[in-house]
Amino acid sequence: MNTKVLIVLILFTAVNTQNPLTGTSSECCEGNAETLKDLVQRVTSLESQLGVLKAENDNLRMNSSALVMLQNELTQIKSRQQPVAFFAELSNDLVNPASGQKVVFDQVLTNVGNAYSPSSGVFTAPVTGTYHFNVVLSSPNNRDSGHYMHFFLLQNGRKIAYLFLDHNTDYWLHASTSAVVQATKGDLLWLSVGVVVGQHTLAGHKQGEGEIHSHVSGFLIQAD
Repeated sequence: MNTKVLIVLILFTAVNTQNPLTGTSSECCEGNAETLKDLVQRVTSLESQLGVLKAENDNLRMNSSALVMLQNELTQIKSRQQPVAFFAELSNDLVNPASGQKVVFDQVLTNVGNAYSPSSGVFTAPVTGTYHFNVVLSSPNNRDSGHYMHFFLLQNGRKIAYLFLDHNTDYWLHASTSAVVQATKGDLLWLSVGVVVGQHTLAGHKQGEGEIHSHVSGFLIQAD
C-alpha cells in the first residue's frame, strides 16, 4: 500500500474516532470528503517539506566532504611550504682525519626546521623537494709538501660534490663547492673525508680571531 494512502487512512480513522458521525448520510459524506481532502493536502505538504530537508541534508554532506578535502589540501600545502635552512661551522681543528670519516660541523648558527644534527653532522631532508647546499673548507700552511686531503658531499652514500686541499706549504688553502639536489623526504646528506695522504689539518673556528674557516649550509629551494 502507498505510504501516503496509509498515512491518510490512519489520520482519517483518528479523526472519525474523535468526531462521531452526526446528521444525515449526505452531510456525513461531504464532511468526510472535506476532511480527507484536507488530510491529503497536509500529507502532500509534509512530503514536500521532507524532500526539501533531504536535499538540504545531501548538500550538507557534500559540503562537509568538500571541506574535509580542502583542509587536507591546506595541510599538504603548509607542509610543502615548511621553511628549512641551516648553517653550521667546525668549532675545532680536525687533525689528520681518516679516510671515510664523517666531518661533523658541531657549532650551529642557524637551524630552521631542525633538519641538521650537530651531533652527527647529518642533514635529514624533512620534505621532498629541491635543496641547495654549500661547503667551505680551509687548511693552514703545512710543512708536509706532499700532503693532500679530499672530501665528498654524500647523499645517501652517493657522491654529489667534491673538494680538495692539496700541497700547500707556506699559505692557507680555501676551497668551496655547492650543489643543487633533488632529495626525497628522509634522505641523508653529510660531508665525508675521501683520500688522505700525509699530515693535514682541516681548520676549525680560531678562538679569539673570529674567523669561521670551515662551514656547511643548506636550504630548501622548493618543496614538491
